[in-house]
Amino acid sequence: MAGGTPLAGSGGGSGMATQGGSGGSSGAPVAGTGGEGGRAGAGAGGGMGGLGGMSGSAGANSAGAASGASGTSGASGTAGAGGLVYSGPGCSVPVRENDEPMLLSQTGCVDPTDPTKPADTLVPYDVNSPLWSDGAAKERYLSLPTGAKIQVKDCSAEPDTCKSVDDGGTAEDEGHWDLPVGTTLVKVFLLGGARIETRLLMHVSDTQWRGYSYEWNEAGTDATLLPDQKDKVIGAQTWHYPSRSQCLACHTEGAGRSLGPTTAQMNRDYAYAGGAMNQLDKFEALGAFDHVPPRIAPYPSPSGDGELDARARSYLHANCAICHRPGATVSDMDLRFETPFAGMALCNQVITANEDDLTLPRLRLVPGDPTNSSLSYRMHASTGQRMPKLGSNVVDADGTALIDQWITSITSCP
Repeated sequence: MAGGTPLAGSGGGSGMATQGGSGGSSGAPVAGTGGEGGRAGAGAGGGMGGLGGMSGSAGANSAGAASGASGTSGASGTAGAGGLVYSGPGCSVPVRENDEPMLLSQTGCVDPTDPTKPADTLVPYDVNSPLWSDGAAKERYLSLPTGAKIQVKDCSAEPDTCKSVDDGGTAEDEGHWDLPVGTTLVKVFLLGGARIETRLLMHVSDTQWRGYSYEWNEAGTDATLLPDQKDKVIGAQTWHYPSRSQCLACHTEGAGRSLGPTTAQMNRDYAYAGGAMNQLDKFEALGAFDHVPPRIAPYPSPSGDGELDARARSYLHANCAICHRPGATVSDMDLRFETPFAGMALCNQVITANEDDLTLPRLRLVPGDPTNSSLSYRMHASTGQRMPKLGSNVVDADGTALIDQWITSITSCP
């Protein structure tokens, strides 16, 4: 893939290259000062100019610190305030936490003329086993830095990484996508067809991620950055907007921070604008991987008609194993999909948290008895010892029914 020729823009003109096509040559490095085309950047080698099947544009400079003079966004939609880790197609990642633009329309993640539409360069995706989000519908998008590659955890190529955490392996699942610095994950939440929140999860450095929450206005024309957590009554329910620290409490380091993009979650078809295709094939066609990753069987859909144990385990993986796994927040229970039932530390195991709360069943899972299983009790709870602790105020009726059915089907502990 060819890199572009440096251009300079000082507030006028396009300030961005329009070459690229679908996966073609990258756009040129651009310098901007906050006017039209004021998306700062420079290209460290060019790269994936056609992520969204649209034009190529600039990547990050080698110092990772382009800045804009005015601190306001121009027509290209990216704020000029402060330094940027990366400024190219899609979202721009700020060096300093408080440099993220106040309006979603200024982030580069959306069409600035219509923030309900993603930027052309973002790649939409979906997952096989979704996280329950109080009944909200979700749209998911990924913004990759120009020229950067996704490294996928591959046990066949790097077996040491797949040893246990105690033996020096990494905590992420096999097939986890290690997204490069400068990546932004965009998730839009909708209730009753109306946008209520857009969350950005940004990979800022080798060791740091940041989460930002944007609240949509009543007219549905733009969303504003929230400085802290917030609860808001929407219809018949209370919606929780997480704080920045709460974003990382769920996007745990042990689970790899980015939760959706894994081979087992992404191995499914998606109806792209140019036609449906498997998402793994799509990202391969975009040249997004550092090497073609092995195919891993997709996680079963919890709401599908597959085998009960697999569907229940898939649900627990997506909704609970974020924290309940080796190397994560609660490491004395392992709810990952691949963990054998005997190794989950569930069956007839005494609870180790909130032992003084006499309302809690004493055992995590009692074969054939959801009522006396703490796992079921905490999923059904609406307050107090509810699980998950963050981001949910509404009980998942289908999810709890699935887990209760699974517990009922278990006749004995291994």
